[in-house]
Amino acid sequence: MEITEYREAILADLLSRKKKDGTLAVDEKTAHSLLKMLSNEALSDGMLFNTPEDVAETLLEVSRLKV
Repeated sequence: MEITEYREAILADLLSRKKKDGTLAVDEKTAHSLLKMLSNEALSDGMLFNTPEDVAETLLEVSRLKV
């Protein structure tokens, strides 16, 4: 998988996540902002060990800590 595809898969996962009440966990602007936190180099280093879903989960956890 290429970095671009990996980023798109992470973005798709972020945008598909829902809260318990059924509303989206993050909007598109927030999802893009979260994904910008990771450089291509960081993503490349983690691709072998983390699925896009793992990365999306980590981004959501980090964002909750900042709130």
